[in-house]
Amino acid sequence: MQLFRKPSYIFLIGTLFIFGLIFSLGIGSVSLFDLDELYFAEITREMMLTGRYSQVTFHFKPLYEKPPLFFWIQAASMHLWGMNEIGARFPNLLCGLLTLCTLYHIGKKYQNSKFGWLWMCLYGSSFLPHFYFKTAIMDPWLNYCLLLSLYFLSFTATGRKQIWLYRGGAGLCMGLALLIKGPIGAVIPVATFALSAIWFSGIPFSFQQLIGVLLIAVTLFACWLVPEIYHNGTVFIKEFWSYHWMLYQQPVATHQQAWYYHYWVLVLGCFPSSLFAIAFFLKRKHWIRTSYFAAAMQAVGVVVLFVFTLVGTKIVHYSSMTYFPITFFAADFLSQHIEQKRAIPRWILISFIGVGTTVGGCLLLLPWLMQHKAWFIDWILNQDILYALETAVVWNCWDSLPGLCYLIGSGIALHAAVKKQLYRFVGSIVCVPLLVLALLLNRIAPKIESYTQKAVVDFCRTHQDQDVYMVPLGFKAAAPHFYTHKSLQNGLKEANLSWLLTGPIDKPCFFILYKSDATLLEPYRDIVCIQSNPGCFAFYQRLPPASG
Repeated sequence: MQLFRKPSYIFLIGTLFIFGLIFSLGIGSVSLFDLDELYFAEITREMMLTGRYSQVTFHFKPLYEKPPLFFWIQAASMHLWGMNEIGARFPNLLCGLLTLCTLYHIGKKYQNSKFGWLWMCLYGSSFLPHFYFKTAIMDPWLNYCLLLSLYFLSFTATGRKQIWLYRGGAGLCMGLALLIKGPIGAVIPVATFALSAIWFSGIPFSFQQLIGVLLIAVTLFACWLVPEIYHNGTVFIKEFWSYHWMLYQQPVATHQQAWYYHYWVLVLGCFPSSLFAIAFFLKRKHWIRTSYFAAAMQAVGVVVLFVFTLVGTKIVHYSSMTYFPITFFAADFLSQHIEQKRAIPRWILISFIGVGTTVGGCLLLLPWLMQHKAWFIDWILNQDILYALETAVVWNCWDSLPGLCYLIGSGIALHAAVKKQLYRFVGSIVCVPLLVLALLLNRIAPKIESYTQKAVVDFCRTHQDQDVYMVPLGFKAAAPHFYTHKSLQNGLKEANLSWLLTGPIDKPCFFILYKSDATLLEPYRDIVCIQSNPGCFAFYQRLPPASG
């Protein structure tokens, strides 16, 4: 118990080892998901295939949506593990361990080792942060660089010794964030620094310090951008701004959501930490002004939510930077109650068990519902979803284990809280989600893949390394590129869709489309359906004209 109350470095290493094992579970057993995971993995594969690491491409054509740093990291991983699921996802596993270790260090500096351990565990066991460390998307690395930038800026703002070192660290991390995702890597820390400096009642805000940090960041970013402009002109800058302005102004198809979308995502995706963070501010009733880093955590949450509430395109991971302040203030709330031996307020426990029962109940009933689809099938209006639900997927009682464990775990946590056994309560809310997430990955994720993309992935794998064309019609997908190991020559020819549909093709061409879009190919008599199993996808083939 003493080891639990006062975490040692041995305990820290043991905790990180356990998280590393859990992060690694199943990262190679489930196919990469379209669109983002496969999209990024295909970009990296093309970099490795062509050897052009300075330019981002997709379908072997220049892509101006993202700078290249994340793809360099992923390429290093693929050189180690291969062009596969593990190679694509390993960077985020590594990022997860670095993030947790950093949270422990920052938390220890902010309060003590117990707070650092609590923040680290709350972050690592929350659903969305934990889930993203098992994926192949770039946001965990972006968030990590932004966190380090804010941490170093906090030393700059509070006038510590060796300020030049912290200023350099802040600029370096901001520059890395720029190389991962562009200007948002500077907008978030600069806006956060300005807002937290207004709130903070200590040393006045200095624009000279910020300019120095920005110069370092821009210099690092320029190390890639200047050669890019030299070789390809200013097309990257023009296309990049055009694309991101489009995202801001209008939602991309399938990503149109209400303005409060991110708030619900964060409340549920970071539960129960989100509940404790809300309770923390309801208790204070005013903004934090006495600690700069706490003010910065407060500010980054406000900045990120403000920016991405305004942005027209709403995607879950856009607000992922706010996972840090949510779990930070949740750790502060729980730490205060543990130190002062105070009971958790009743309204929090009622909310906790209410949400926990709802989530656990839904997971518990999910297998039964999928075995009795007639109960809800008439309520579904989307034809593609109806086709997807025709897929033959076997559900059984073991698939209810995640929900059962969540319900039992919520009950154990509630009992501990009522008995004022707060260490046991914290242990429950950390360990139970980890167990449930592992079970979800093992039992539920493969079934979700079967409904969504398994047919496409399997079809592409059957034609892997074959000299054929593979084209998705009516939707954007990277699976036909990544899982067929598409060559540079075939990729360039596939850019001419009209030629593939009607021209004298030189090898078999396969078309993948949603069944609801089957009318797209009706005018072409020589394109025939070769596979239309239960599910939402159909597969067509066009053969080259007979010679002679």
